Amino acid sequence: MKLDDLFHDNGIFVQTEHYILRRILPEEKPYYQQLAKAESPAFLQNLSDAASSALAWEDLQEEVHLTCSILQKGTQAFCGFCQLQWIFTPSPELGIDLLAKYQKQGVAAEALPAFLLQAKKLLPINHFYSKIKKNNVPSQRLAEKIGGICVGEKSLLPANFPAEMAAFAEKEFPDLFYLEYHFK
Repeated sequence: MKLDDLFHDNGIFVQTEHYILRRILPEEKPYYQQLAKAESPAFLQNLSDAASSALAWEDLQEEVHLTCSILQKGTQAFCGFCQLQWIFTPSPELGIDLLAKYQKQGVAAEALPAFLLQAKKLLPINHFYSKIKKNNVPSQRLAEKIGGICVGEKSLLPANFPAEMAAFAEKEFPDLFYLEYHFK
């Protein structure tokens, strides 16, 4: 199966009552870059690195990642995107990013379950996992609301990072530390 086989002829992956999830389009790259920068760890947000941003966009387009724009049905307004990375494995990684004006409005609560259900129908998936920042309580609540179970904490720091420096980093840069959730 190829990535293209997952979409209907018009690029739609799945629809809900209020949203359309369809293949992300090149003209939506500025939205993606805006969201990706906002989700970067705080100490990296002041860096201006166009090359890494372009690389992230190119990575998004690879055959092993399923990325869908989330659009309002009536207006076709771009709300954000959701993604499964490494879709041809039994446990792809789930992510979602919404523009600020669409957060806390139930977009993710409606779009994500439909996205996951459709992916399960089409792909050989045992479970999904998601990394959620320890300080992102709304996303943790959403994950639990749609069936996610927290299985542990992860860090972006190298495994051999000195413990005293890791403790300092956790205090100063809490968004370097994630909780991992599994979804059946």
